[in-house]
Amino acid sequence: MAWLWYTVLGLAVFLAQAALVGGYIGFRLSLVRRDEEVKELQEPDPNVAKRTAMREAGKQWLFSHSPEEVELRARDGLTLRGYYIPAAKPSKRMVVFAHGYRCNGPDEFGAFLEFYHDEMNCHILLPDQRGHGRSDGKYIGFAALEWRDILDWADMFVRRIGADTEVVLHGVSMGGATVMNCNANNPPEYVKCVVEDCGYTNGYEMIRLAASRDLNLNIPPLFWGLRFWYRVLLGRSLKKDADPCGRIGDFKCPTLFVHGAVDGFVPTEMGLRCHEAARVPKELLLIEGAGHAMSYFIGKEEYEARLKAFLEQWMGEREGVF
Repeated sequence: MAWLWYTVLGLAVFLAQAALVGGYIGFRLSLVRRDEEVKELQEPDPNVAKRTAMREAGKQWLFSHSPEEVELRARDGLTLRGYYIPAAKPSKRMVVFAHGYRCNGPDEFGAFLEFYHDEMNCHILLPDQRGHGRSDGKYIGFAALEWRDILDWADMFVRRIGADTEVVLHGVSMGGATVMNCNANNPPEYVKCVVEDCGYTNGYEMIRLAASRDLNLNIPPLFWGLRFWYRVLLGRSLKKDADPCGRIGDFKCPTLFVHGAVDGFVPTEMGLRCHEAARVPKELLLIEGAGHAMSYFIGKEEYEARLKAFLEQWMGEREGVF
């Protein structure tokens, strides 16, 4: 019988090693910085050309306004970088953006800037998240690390602009999950509302879904190994700390949930689950025909109208702001 126990033990050791090796490869592929262009795994969207044109026009608008290059020292010592544009007129309103996975501030939100600056008279803070763009960092926290960075950015500029500054957090995709995590972690009183656009329910759930759907990988031990390396290298739990939907009962601020009605990457159902579970004042905006991170580019007029009404409800109390 001893041979049987040795066989079982040997098999268990082999499987554990395979899970750790496979998990590390998965971790490196999904959560380690890559500065080269990354091909999107979702189905091709015929509206991508429209998005590209609007993004380029937005970046031209950004740099035509000579944005201030700003830096934040993160709590773990990383230097994070971003752009800041003051409001067109005296204002105590500020938007802090949180971009998505493998993107950067100007690309993700360039098209939004004119609306926030000219229509809403907001100060604009446009950070690059850790491990992205001009910011330092090797690892991507998938919203478990980034939420604290976003709140620290907001705090730095509230102290600069004034204690009565009112802040809206606006995130897309991983940034949507990030601002939801901000909402769940007792944000300061100056954070008045949150706009989350196509954020996912849980980081672990999202990675498993993407790997299964796009790479035909659905081997549980590999994901266990990935979670292990995430815990070792980032000091967080991918399942618990990147879980905005699981913390939705702790939300503090009114939230506008936005999702494309045909999102094939972060399924629309994830956005609906988050909206349904939220117990704060909330609104839902579904944009027909919009895929992942495409809602603004497909339904710009509807998006801006709903966004303006939402901001005026929660931030527009004082005369002369809008």
